[in-house]
Amino acid sequence: MPANRLSGDHEKSCIEGTKFLSSLDHDWNLLVSSVGPCKLILSTELEPYQALIKSVVFQQLRPSSAVAIFNRFTQYFDSNFPTAKQILDTPKNNLKKCGLSTNKLSTIIDIASQVENEGLENRKGFEVMSDIQITQKLIKIKGIGEWTAQMLMIFNLGRLDIFPVSDFALKKNYSLFKNIASPINVKDLSKISEEWKPFRSIAAWYLWQY
Repeated sequence: MPANRLSGDHEKSCIEGTKFLSSLDHDWNLLVSSVGPCKLILSTELEPYQALIKSVVFQQLRPSSAVAIFNRFTQYFDSNFPTAKQILDTPKNNLKKCGLSTNKLSTIIDIASQVENEGLENRKGFEVMSDIQITQKLIKIKGIGEWTAQMLMIFNLGRLDIFPVSDFALKKNYSLFKNIASPINVKDLSKISEEWKPFRSIAAWYLWQY
């Protein structure tokens, strides 16, 4: 996904989080050392609603397929990310030809409608909301689950203490990371992740690299 460079404050936080994780135990120290500096890049060139729409496009697809669909979607609008009004003014069938499923198209239109009706916050609005408030707000949109809300908070809003405990790759990689024979369950991983506060987003990033 296209992304801006790390901001100064975010970069400092990533460095601090990296040091914190390295100090936890030998396994974390080894993982951080082998992966190198945290490069948790934020996609702040996108407005939150745009990042949300992009996440919807990418849901449950192979990256190559998702990129192809997303590119067709933006190319329809002269290779620009469309405004909410442009999305709403475009015939549904035209958008569907980009490769969007009926359900995904419905979710995207719902997001655009909420933006147009000022029912969905802009960046400044999200910045004053808590993680729980953001999650509760977004999951009311049909087609948006907790995972998608968490991706928005990590990669667009820059929240440093988010851990998507239901993420398949994180569960799988943590079991490999700690040499656990059977897959770890969500409840146990959630409890373990408490030890990584207040840098759980950075912990997630390192585990994704494993």
